[in-house]
Amino acid sequence: MAFEEGEGFSEILKIVLIGAANVGKTALVYRYVLNELPVALTSTIGVEFTKRVVTHMPTGQKIQLHIWDTAGQERFKSVTKHYYRGADVCIIAYDISNRDSFEEVPNWLAELKDNTPEECIVCLLGNKMDLEVTNHRRVTREEALRYANSHGLVYHETSAFWDREVQMNPDNIVGGIEKIFDKTIGTALGRHSLKDEPKEVLKNNEKGVKLDLQQLYTYHADTRCGC
Repeated sequence: MAFEEGEGFSEILKIVLIGAANVGKTALVYRYVLNELPVALTSTIGVEFTKRVVTHMPTGQKIQLHIWDTAGQERFKSVTKHYYRGADVCIIAYDISNRDSFEEVPNWLAELKDNTPEECIVCLLGNKMDLEVTNHRRVTREEALRYANSHGLVYHETSAFWDREVQMNPDNIVGGIEKIFDKTIGTALGRHSLKDEPKEVLKNNEKGVKLDLQQLYTYHADTRCGC
């Protein structure tokens, strides 16, 4: 999908990122929106919001993406779960080098099922693939893929440290975050048409939580992001 500026979009898609703390959710948003190295970020407190207009290349349709980045800490769950309402896409992120973050996935999935519409596309996303080359992987692709298939989830792997336009591998599992978003958004558009209610919810919730990624971005070359 191509990025666009301004208005003129015909659809709104609500995308929610959830998962344990420090798996890199905010880093993935930075990479997708800015295509910059996501380092020196602090853990998300509550919920952060940003939006972007993209063009769905097969149809030429302009879509505004509303991206909600939620905190992974237990103390914020009572707040963040309210933002699942009306979601078109939910991404459950985990860290391939952190076994505990993967073992939390069933809890996140159960919470999603209680708070999202049936037609919501759910993607299980293994992040920090850059650590695989240093033998830090603690969750095999086969195990994660089995779990995703058994629960009807889309499955992908990526790294926020990769360029967002890294092409998908031959089995369409591993790739840059933009390619993964493209595939997931395309699935969501094909599955259902958007309802008016989620759009109104987004409009009401937008005030006071909009995230200015460019303003917040800082760079420290010797620090990895764990947000």
